Amino acid sequence: MRTKKAFLLLTFNVLIYLAACQETERILANNGTEDNEITTSKGVSPNTNPLFLSNSTAGLYDSKGRIRLTIGHIGAIGALRNDVKILEVSHKALQAEGILDDDLDVEIISQTGCGESYEGVAVAADMYHLQKVKAFIGPYCNAEMDAVARMAAFWNIPIIGYMAASNNLADKNAYPTLARISLRTTNSIAEATCAMLRHYGWNKVAIITNTGILAYDRVLSFEEVFHQRGINVVKKIMFDEFADSKAMIASGLLNDIKNSARIVVCLFSNTRESSREFLTAANTQGMNVNEYGYVFPWLQDGGKDASPWTGADGSMLQKVKDQYANAIIIDDVNSFDNTIVGPFIERIKDVGLTEADVDIANIYGYLYLFDALKLYAIAARKVLNETGKAENLLNGRMMWQNMRKLKFVGMVGASGIASGQVSMDDRAERAPLYRGFFVSPNSDSVLPMVHMEPTMLDNCDGIANKSGCYEIVVTDIMRDFWPSVDRKMPKDEPDCGYRNERCDYTLIIIGAALILLFIVAAVSAFFAQKILEKRALDKLPFRIYRDDLQFIDEEQLKSMLSLGSTRTKMSNMNYGSRNHAIVGTNTHAIYHKYVQRRPIVFNRADKTLIQLMKAAVHDNINPFLGMVWNEREEMLLVWKFCSRGTLQDIIYNESIQLDTKFHGAFIRDILAGLEYLHASQIGYHGSLTPWSCLIDRNWMIKLTDYGIADPLERWEKSQSISRDGLTSDDDKSQATQATSILYESPEMLKNREKNRVRRVDQDWMRQTQTRRQLGDVYAFGLVMYEIIFRALPFPEGTNQSELVEWLRDGSKVVKPTIPQNKVLNMDLSALIQDCWNTTPEMRPSLRRIKLNVETYLNIKGSLVDQMTRMMEQYANNLEKLVAERTGMLEEANQRADRLLSQLLPAYVANELKLGRPVPPKTFTSSTVLFSDIVGFTEMCQNASPLEVVAVLNGIFDGFDQFIARKDAYKVETIGDAYMVVSGVPEENGHRHINEIASIALDVHKFLSEFIVPHKRDTKVQCRLGFHTGPVAAAVVGLNAPRYCLFGDTVNMASRMESNSEPGKTQISETAKNLLLKEYPDYICEQRGEIPIKGKGLCMTYWLMGTKSEGSGRSGAYLAPSMKSAGTGFTGMLGNSANDYSLNLKNPTGLQR
Repeated sequence: MRTKKAFLLLTFNVLIYLAACQETERILANNGTEDNEITTSKGVSPNTNPLFLSNSTAGLYDSKGRIRLTIGHIGAIGALRNDVKILEVSHKALQAEGILDDDLDVEIISQTGCGESYEGVAVAADMYHLQKVKAFIGPYCNAEMDAVARMAAFWNIPIIGYMAASNNLADKNAYPTLARISLRTTNSIAEATCAMLRHYGWNKVAIITNTGILAYDRVLSFEEVFHQRGINVVKKIMFDEFADSKAMIASGLLNDIKNSARIVVCLFSNTRESSREFLTAANTQGMNVNEYGYVFPWLQDGGKDASPWTGADGSMLQKVKDQYANAIIIDDVNSFDNTIVGPFIERIKDVGLTEADVDIANIYGYLYLFDALKLYAIAARKVLNETGKAENLLNGRMMWQNMRKLKFVGMVGASGIASGQVSMDDRAERAPLYRGFFVSPNSDSVLPMVHMEPTMLDNCDGIANKSGCYEIVVTDIMRDFWPSVDRKMPKDEPDCGYRNERCDYTLIIIGAALILLFIVAAVSAFFAQKILEKRALDKLPFRIYRDDLQFIDEEQLKSMLSLGSTRTKMSNMNYGSRNHAIVGTNTHAIYHKYVQRRPIVFNRADKTLIQLMKAAVHDNINPFLGMVWNEREEMLLVWKFCSRGTLQDIIYNESIQLDTKFHGAFIRDILAGLEYLHASQIGYHGSLTPWSCLIDRNWMIKLTDYGIADPLERWEKSQSISRDGLTSDDDKSQATQATSILYESPEMLKNREKNRVRRVDQDWMRQTQTRRQLGDVYAFGLVMYEIIFRALPFPEGTNQSELVEWLRDGSKVVKPTIPQNKVLNMDLSALIQDCWNTTPEMRPSLRRIKLNVETYLNIKGSLVDQMTRMMEQYANNLEKLVAERTGMLEEANQRADRLLSQLLPAYVANELKLGRPVPPKTFTSSTVLFSDIVGFTEMCQNASPLEVVAVLNGIFDGFDQFIARKDAYKVETIGDAYMVVSGVPEENGHRHINEIASIALDVHKFLSEFIVPHKRDTKVQCRLGFHTGPVAAAVVGLNAPRYCLFGDTVNMASRMESNSEPGKTQISETAKNLLLKEYPDYICEQRGEIPIKGKGLCMTYWLMGTKSEGSGRSGAYLAPSMKSAGTGFTGMLGNSANDYSLNLKNPTGLQR
């Protein structure tokens, strides 16, 4: 109410302002002539007609006499950013097309309106009176457009609306100078909706709306069009403007729709939000789209709104879209795509604009603004060209007349977009170009269903009949898309009425119920029978469910086989050609697969036979694990896996040598398996081939594929299964291979052919059990021949493919024969040929075959028994060989230990042999002795290398012999130098000084008797020296470890030797003190102080001998021997000269 009062007040003020302006113009017209000379004629009053005033040519020409029309553009506050730039783009385009030029051009003045106080009305008056505009574009909003359009009619100037959509503006009696370029006017979309309703034959509709002025205006416009076009509005329901789905349901008005209409046209103030709430309520009430048609004329104010199921971030709201499922939306052709955006962005680049500089959501406003200026310019050019009078450009009614039925290309029309082609109707309103869109639940985008395009009518006056003088042609884009049973559109009135009042279905329901009851009973009986049969089949012991099988692919199979023993890999090359699976937890199995075309039906004989197969147990029978049938269109026969493959793999593997032992063992195992089958209730094998003979890890034959041949043939005849043969010669995955027919006896081939040509209703011709057993004998003869000769019993060069075809079609009979070049025992040859006899009764029995084979092939037990006897012989021979090799190894170890003990101390050698490291160790008290041969250099110069080596070996061998009897250790020899230590590596208290002293005396004694081999008159003398003190010992080196001594004691001992004299032993003062203290029987003589390198002057002594020297050896050293020492020091030195004798062998081997 407050807004209405403000509008009336503003209108009153504008009218007062207009009256004042008109009075001013009248005075200027009477008194403004040059020099006041021109006066009105007598009796003629001045022309104060407003039409005359508006048509004044003032402001029509510029200073150069060119026509310049001023156009006023009234926009809206906060809408269409940079709208002036769009007008500039349009202006440039008009100049480029030649519509505007130097003789005819326009100047655009832009101001904003559409505020809360209707500022646009005052702006229009200001533009007209003060800025002398000659035409208006706008205002933007409906309310101001109504007032400004009436003022323009009063002033007789043209006005073009580009956004106002009110239906009232279509009345050209009230707005004679108004043209509208907008495609989204209420009356145009009402015309399009009406055309679509008539196209589908929907003449009875209900209108759903809400309270509010905008909704009221829309409903009024639609009702007027519906009335003109013969559409009957049977019900009109109005909800509150802000009602949600719950409020709509609570109102109970939806029931009125159910009882009165099936086609519902929804006209809301807020189309986007209210339509969603209404559809939510309708779906909740069970008003589904199979019976109802919901039509939504997509009425929007302003810009191009996004679809209701599009979120703010552009994502699709699936739950919202589901509410719109199967609804019909009527909008312009480019409503649900962005095809107009690209061309629009390209056009605005001419004025430096980008997509960010405009309100792209309101793209239609920019397009209509562009087209509005172009409409005015085309009409102006047309008036000027036809009349030649510029004054007519100011005549609003004449300009409006030239806008009627005008057609031109709009802003984006050049890009081929349909909505870019502008067609004006007979009322200078833009003719509607719409489409009907179907919201499919199965598509992310809406689908166009009908296209509605106007066609202008001739001899029609739109002012008189209040129409645009056009007819909308509706074209189907989709057909048979409605989600109903017949895919047809729903009717506006059901055949039985809205409440089913026209139909009585009592008898039909009773009849249908009886029929349904009968069908249910029949179906129940059928399924009950199937359930009972299924339960019976499920209880069968041979039933395996597919879910209990774990199928193994090639990679898994390789992984499993890689874990097996190498003894089982001789036939691994063929594993990949078979079908493998795991049954249960860890049972490795192979299976044969058959294509199942229809459910398999077991008769009593089938069940009995397969149960017998399941129960069969024998050393030469491969266990049958069970069957998988009636699952996933395939049947599986599951057998236990044998690790060494099939007999076929072994026969045709050239890398495996087969001798008579293998021949006999394989034939014996096959005969044993056949004997068991023939004696059992199974009665026969029926499919004996080399690939039905499996070999387990113990090289024992186990027969498989037994007993099942007859059921398979019958199931194939009834088309329950399909036994596909080989796809290639290398395919060995099935029980049937390319050459399977070669192993079937002639009578079995004939019987199979007879069964093949028999009709389904005829009885199946069965073979007797005896005939089946004789067929096994025929196949055994072929297998036996293959085992012995590793080839088929046919002439060399025979084409197997042709042979198979001859046997299959019966065109030629080929009997197996033994070639003359094959050497075989005559009795065995006759036996095999008897097995191939064409007369079944003439074939030998299994007992006869077994006796002859055992006789002629010298079979003694199975292959495992023969191999066991061979292994026993090998084991006996191996024991002797192991004993001999063990003795040799022990002797080698002893030699190695002796050599190692000579290189290293025993303690160190033991530690190294045990693999334990020998850590360095410090010994607090030990004695180190060094010796050096005097004159060794001259000896080397006068002797050959061999002679030098012989001398050294003789000397050092003697040293080694008497050192071995002492508690001492020879550390090393370097050239002619010799190093000995006592007290290392095993500590011995103070005995080390006695051991080294006695060794020094023994050395001199030994050298006094030594004879040089190549110079018998030459005597060898040594310098000796030793010292007592602490030393460190360690094993040095990894590849050639050595036991080494370190410390000052070693250095001091070396100095004692180097400063000694030939034939004497020099000792340090420390060694002399310890020696005389512990062993006073030794005689030492003071030498005096001598310079020692690194020590200075040191007191040294000569070791002279012992006090108990024997008188029989004058001048000889008598060192005590520890081997003959008694108790006490006296016993340690010895009691007689004989005790001190070294008893050394002559190292040179010469006689003295």
